[in-house]
Amino acid sequence: MVPVRDDGELLIAWRGGDKLAGSELVRRRMPEMIRFFRNKVAAEADIADLVNQTFLGCVGGKDEFRGETSFRRFVYAIANNVLFAYIRRRSKQAREQLDFATVCVSDVAPQSASSIVTDRRETQALVAALREIPIEDQVVVELMYFEGLSGAQIGEALDLPEGTVRGRLRRGLERLRSRVHAALDAGATSAPPGEDELLQWAAHVQQQLGSTRRRADTDHG
Repeated sequence: MVPVRDDGELLIAWRGGDKLAGSELVRRRMPEMIRFFRNKVAAEADIADLVNQTFLGCVGGKDEFRGETSFRRFVYAIANNVLFAYIRRRSKQAREQLDFATVCVSDVAPQSASSIVTDRRETQALVAALREIPIEDQVVVELMYFEGLSGAQIGEALDLPEGTVRGRLRRGLERLRSRVHAALDAGATSAPPGEDELLQWAAHVQQQLGSTRRRADTDHG
């Protein structure tokens, strides 16, 4: 039997000219990268370009990945850089003034809607509200909700202390609850949704995204 190569080995082989290794790596990581970008763009057509930029960065970053770190950390570092560059291009603010701890997708693309389409009012409100919290918070919250990563795993992926991740999660979830509540109850006559409710709604979105992923894997198989 041919041994299964991990992502890092596939990347090194791809850089060495092994196109089959490159195809396998893209097949493995493409759905995850699509999910990473799809709720953070102004138009659905932008997703493919950002994903392509990320994989091109993986191939071109010869000095950044030598196997000492995880491939997940490597690919998310590139994806974050691609995302931030995209947001800077979309922003009308001076680039040096852009603060990803405060700026959100709805600031730079106020008329745009998420490419994630759901079949429930609550989940629609959740997806829209994620675009109304700061990018830094949105990234960690979506990694928790849509990829099922723990605080420690998010910290490893983003090269951040776990304490920083947990702080962003607390801040992001509080802002998220407030915005979802405003969207669902304009009169503010009920209490904001609890963490369990948000998790249930996020699980529903995750299930739909997983279904999309399985169809995409089948189409490309």
